Amino acid sequence: MNKNDRVKVDFVSESRTEFSGNHFAGEGVVDRVEDGRVFGRLDNGTPFMCAMSDATVIEQSDKRAGYEAFLMSQPFYLQLKYIHGDRLFDFDQGIGYRNLTVQVGYVCWCKGDKEFVI
Repeated sequence: MNKNDRVKVDFVSESRTEFSGNHFAGEGVVDRVEDGRVFGRLDNGTPFMCAMSDATVIEQSDKRAGYEAFLMSQPFYLQLKYIHGDRLFDFDQGIGYRNLTVQVGYVCWCKGDKEFVI
């Protein structure tokens, strides 16, 4: 597990702080891994810290492949492909998709908003 990995978490906090007893569940991004703990933030912005066993790395290649197949099935895909050519799906591990339109769609896809309305 590394910084910027997407993870799925599901745990109840036992931190002896104001967050103790809170249930944390959902997908998010890892900010830091240290001493067997994962520090990050859920997609809704909630910060979390948990044991490594409470976080599962989401395989980005599987998620990206599903998103790209979905995008290619949309009526506007040919326009995007015509405008951006073979660079449409260029992906940088630290940044995401280099094309802003594709990146915005991917963020929505990752958050579960898979029904776009035109």
